[in-house]
Amino acid sequence: METSLAERIVAEAVAELNLQRSAEDQIGKDPHALLFGPGGSLDSLGLVQLIAGVENGVEDASGQRVNLADEALLESAENPFKSIASLCAYLVQLV
Repeated sequence: METSLAERIVAEAVAELNLQRSAEDQIGKDPHALLFGPGGSLDSLGLVQLIAGVENGVEDASGQRVNLADEALLESAENPFKSIASLCAYLVQLV
């Protein structure tokens, strides 16, 4: 997957989440905005919603189904859900 497509998919999933969040709980658009983990904007439910949005975005854009709901990913030192940039980089490698 091209980086620009991964960035668009993640940006759309974040924008969808932001529609459901209060003004003070918005997820930043900066690539280094923290998503999940220490200092992150998302709780467990928010992470599940983000994962679903990204998985649907990947399938819509590429026709390929991906499964990002992997507990081992969350526990790894290279947690792809740490920031917007890390999630985009992971999608580029995965798809």
